[in-house]
Amino acid sequence: MTTSDPVITAITIVCLLLMIAGIVLTFMSNRWAVAAAYAGFLGIGLSVVHPTATPLIFWGVAAAIVIVLQYLLPVNISSSRRGVGYIAGATLAGTFVGLAISHEWMIVGAIAGAILGGIAYSRTPAGAVMEFPSSKFLNYLCAKGLPAVVTICIVGTAILWLTALYSVK
Repeated sequence: MTTSDPVITAITIVCLLLMIAGIVLTFMSNRWAVAAAYAGFLGIGLSVVHPTATPLIFWGVAAAIVIVLQYLLPVNISSSRRGVGYIAGATLAGTFVGLAISHEWMIVGAIAGAILGGIAYSRTPAGAVMEFPSSKFLNYLCAKGLPAVVTICIVGTAILWLTALYSVK
């Protein structure tokens, strides 16, 4: 099959929609954001790109860890949306800045973005309750930043694959 096959095109579109849903769900602090993004990533990896199994397994394990941790968090933290826009938005920006350099820098940019987004939120009047710098702030940043980083890095990796695949022509 080639990348111009209508079935592959349809699969790619569905997978891209799943990854967009993952990004939107990240901004809504939904625990299924990473699952949606990984489902799209897996579909692209298995149908279009055919990479080695390493990135698929790595991001699959990361997604599983995030989902398990989301279930282990107290309900008031896992359902909270406090500062998630800052954290997810900065993670998204950091991911794409890093993606301009390389895959490794994409991950570094995502982590830096999540940290800077959390700090930015903690400096707002609404974020003053996070008591930056404190363990309360760090715990909340980890609870909201890790899912954002993993979800957006999964999407970034898929975008990297697709741009490499389609820029060859």
